[in-house]
Amino acid sequence: MMQRVFIALLTVCVFLAGYWVRMATQSGGVVPPPPAGLASELGASHPDGKTKPSEVDRAKLLAEIQTIRPQIEAYRAQVDEIYTEFDREFVKILTPEQHQSFLANHKRWTDSMARRNADRKPLTDEDIMRARERPLTEVYWMVTITPRLERLTKEYTLTEQQQAAARSLLAMRRSKFMALLDSTPHPSIRLSRLAPMLERSRESAPAAK
Repeated sequence: MMQRVFIALLTVCVFLAGYWVRMATQSGGVVPPPPAGLASELGASHPDGKTKPSEVDRAKLLAEIQTIRPQIEAYRAQVDEIYTEFDREFVKILTPEQHQSFLANHKRWTDSMARRNADRKPLTDEDIMRARERPLTEVYWMVTITPRLERLTKEYTLTEQQQAAARSLLAMRRSKFMALLDSTPHPSIRLSRLAPMLERSRESAPAAK
């Protein structure tokens, strides 16, 4: 039951995050403040209502990651499988030309991930905070269908028939991901992006004040 409540709240947060980004883009870059619950998770509150990232307790964070590392790795493996299964089915509805574009996009993504993984620069507190926030973005793209469908349609110029097929695939992907979220402890999700950066965190020094 608690997992379902967490998922519902998390979904609301990521929807609001997308809304804030759009509003900031349309209103000259002024970003509304985050809700109190999310703010308390990401930073310390000030009397003027603004927030700033709190100083990261690296030893505590690393110990937490080490303790639940098997659960984190299991979660990441299942997420990767969900992505892989969607891609495998998605390419079946593409034309040869669209398939080539898909392969090119996939290569750019894998190259970018390889560069990121090869980066051994010590992490700042800000880097760590961003890595903890990234799962929120991942959840957003997994549980919302229309934004992702619009992006795919624009990238590959999908026909109406292809859009209908892609929507069905996205709905199935969402169902599988929601089931995974429902069976995964919250800390394993929250730390899923930071865990692979464990060694960099060990080498890092706190951000300059």
